[in-house]
Amino acid sequence: MKTQTVLVSEIATPTFKYQKDARKYVGGLGKASKMLGLTYGLSASICKVGGKLKKIKGSTCEFCYADDRGRYAGPIVKQAHANRLASLYKSGWVNAMSKAIETQSYFRWHDSGDLLGMLHLKNIVQVARNTPQVKHWIPTREKALIRRFLKTDTFPPNLCVRISAAMIDGAAPTLAGVQTSTVHIAKAAIGHACPVSESTLKTCASAGCDACWNTSIQNISYREHVKNKLK
Repeated sequence: MKTQTVLVSEIATPTFKYQKDARKYVGGLGKASKMLGLTYGLSASICKVGGKLKKIKGSTCEFCYADDRGRYAGPIVKQAHANRLASLYKSGWVNAMSKAIETQSYFRWHDSGDLLGMLHLKNIVQVARNTPQVKHWIPTREKALIRRFLKTDTFPPNLCVRISAAMIDGAAPTLAGVQTSTVHIAKAAIGHACPVSESTLKTCASAGCDACWNTSIQNISYREHVKNKLK
């Protein structure tokens, strides 16, 4: 994969008058049926830490739901992922993303895929700063990247970054000032148990839950479900 060359200083050009043009420019947005708001995903095949974890038995990535499974294996989704990846190298990506999601109340980054590097993270942070009316949530396994970012910068209050645990039924990651998430099967949930992962009938809206976006909730635990389906 080529080195990302998007620069934060390029966010002013081009500009977008219409949201439909901005969404096309960034490769389109997704809609997960159980989520609040729209989502953004990249291919799980290019995850850095996740790519290593999926080879480890018992890891939270071993049975990744987005790793060429279900709807993520379809040609339409794969093309959308490719279009979004290509858009990351375009001047004006931050400006386009800001326009594309400005009418959302909630937005989830990376319903598949993960952060690709520091410039990628900084550009997403700038999008969050540009859209204070939107609650942003980034689940990530790139703990080292987040630690490096926090040495010189901070996250805006409308952006909840959650570092994901590496192992199923494992301890929550630790990094001062950053929220976390875990996955459970055999052990009890740590902290807030996601009600949507506990029931196939619930959605975030029906459960009245926006905990994933809430920076006051330190850890959220999700029940593993893909592994059992594949047995």
